[in-house]
Amino acid sequence: MHSGVNLIITLSLDEGKVVRVSGPASIEVLSGELLISGASFPPPSKLIISRFRSYGVKAVKRSELKVILGDGGSVEEPREGEEVVDAWLDLCSRLLNYSKPLRVIILGPTESGKTSLTAFIANQLISKGREVYVVDTDVGQEDIAIPCTIGVARPTNKFIWLRELQPIKIKFVGCTSPQYCLTQYVTAFQEVVSELINSGSDLIVNTDGWVTGPSALELKQLMIKLMRPTHVYVLSDEIYEYIRNSLRGSNIEVVLVPRPKVVRERSRDDRRFLRQQAYSKLLSNVRRIKLAINNIVMLGSCLLSGRRLDVNELINYVKLPQEACNNVLYASIYGNTLNLVLRRGTSVCDLSPYSDNLELNVINEGDERGLLVGILDGDLRDVGVGIIDSVNYVDGNIYVLTSWNGSIGGLILGKVKLNEKYEEVSRVSKCLL
Repeated sequence: MHSGVNLIITLSLDEGKVVRVSGPASIEVLSGELLISGASFPPPSKLIISRFRSYGVKAVKRSELKVILGDGGSVEEPREGEEVVDAWLDLCSRLLNYSKPLRVIILGPTESGKTSLTAFIANQLISKGREVYVVDTDVGQEDIAIPCTIGVARPTNKFIWLRELQPIKIKFVGCTSPQYCLTQYVTAFQEVVSELINSGSDLIVNTDGWVTGPSALELKQLMIKLMRPTHVYVLSDEIYEYIRNSLRGSNIEVVLVPRPKVVRERSRDDRRFLRQQAYSKLLSNVRRIKLAINNIVMLGSCLLSGRRLDVNELINYVKLPQEACNNVLYASIYGNTLNLVLRRGTSVCDLSPYSDNLELNVINEGDERGLLVGILDGDLRDVGVGIIDSVNYVDGNIYVLTSWNGSIGGLILGKVKLNEKYEEVSRVSKCLL
């Protein structure tokens, strides 16, 4: 691994030779032809390898290339069995013989190569003139759109990382792992599949790395049922056995795919940085929109979906000192939950419900700031994402920051809050609106 100033290397690779390039690095093809991420790159192709990625680079024919390594970048000759380029090429050659539209779902744990395999297959199909939709359902490390969403792209040109693609559809989920919002995740996935499954195009689905425990595996089963794939590709022996046993007697082809033995593992800080980068990309150039609470749909809200209470009604539910009454900005009852919005700095120690069955949800003014939301049109279709800037409970308006330029018919409340730098600051465990 290289450290320090940039290092320039000129390499000559015989036909069929594979090297592993880890970023940060750039590659310039001087002669011959390289295969990277399933795509062919003749001269004078130039590629940038992120510091978060590494690739097996194969010489399709004798090639010469110039590699510039940044701090931490490397070029290595892999040991036998470490790289899987040829195995993945064989896999794709069988796919290309499939005359009907393909529906491929890729399963595996974190850092197993799911994203790389997704790009590899997509590039191989594109190179043969096939129309391909790529769906990224990894809401924690979403590459096509932003975290907390499912992103859909339709690439027409070769690429080496899903982050190079532009989303044509975004489905808001609202959390960074399916285990925190299972219903929303399944609903979003079902909507995507129903919109694409009869398109006549190939469909590739990259999944998240939540595969530990019965709930995680049952979710993957459910996704398979909803998608009805032609192929399930699994990058784990254990998960392969489970899925294969689950699908006995079906017409679905379940394949154990070899995974790279050496991967560029990302730390927690790396993952946090990549999420921030994705948020920044999609939420750049936002505008502040005023929305009337009484004129928009609010999904996932308990406070604003509940029956509003005035002070005279409120005192029937909770012991409220007179001085506290002036500090209640908004109150509502939602099932057996009493929601109160208090002016910032107000003490809650004097609040006591009269009934033991009544739960108290106390929100301080401004707690909603930074909450990630999905933007809906008038027909409740996902059209964008935004951030709650503030709520004025006196004039009945919500202020949202979003880059969406069309009309807004409603909001879906998420479970993640961002700061001004689009960094995740918390996972929301209670209702804030």
